[in-house]
Amino acid sequence: MPKVNVSSNDIHQQIVEGAQLNRYLNRHANNADEAADIYQESIVRVLEQSRRHRIENPLAYAIRVARNLLSARSSQDHDEEVDSIACSRYAPADHVEHAQTCAQLSEVLENMPPLRKKVFILRRVEGETRQQIAKQLDMSVDAVSKHLSRAMADVQMYLDRHQ
Repeated sequence: MPKVNVSSNDIHQQIVEGAQLNRYLNRHANNADEAADIYQESIVRVLEQSRRHRIENPLAYAIRVARNLLSARSSQDHDEEVDSIACSRYAPADHVEHAQTCAQLSEVLENMPPLRKKVFILRRVEGETRQQIAKQLDMSVDAVSKHLSRAMADVQMYLDRHQ
């Protein structure tokens, strides 16, 4: 499959300027943190697809991705009881894959600027909210979101280079 030369910044800028994705998620997500997480995941997926195929309307595509993610999360909420019954032990293949993922993430984190790394770890590893991180690091919630977006972009770029 040929890769399409599309600027990630151009696509991200088109989506950010639209602000429709944020409004959509704030109306349909369970809370602000879920909306922010789905926003970031949607952007990452749009950027990933834009590397493979030309996307005529990145904003519409991002909204569709967000809608699918919201739907998937809703389905997961209903399946949580069944999941809690499942065996919690890793299969050997899962353990190897988990170790490889951890090694890759560790390499990405080593190359991140310190503040971006700290924000990423607080949110994605320790599970703190954006508000908690902003208060702890004495910065705005918007700045926290920007650091998280850039960290996710760093992770995506690493994965693109190593696949």
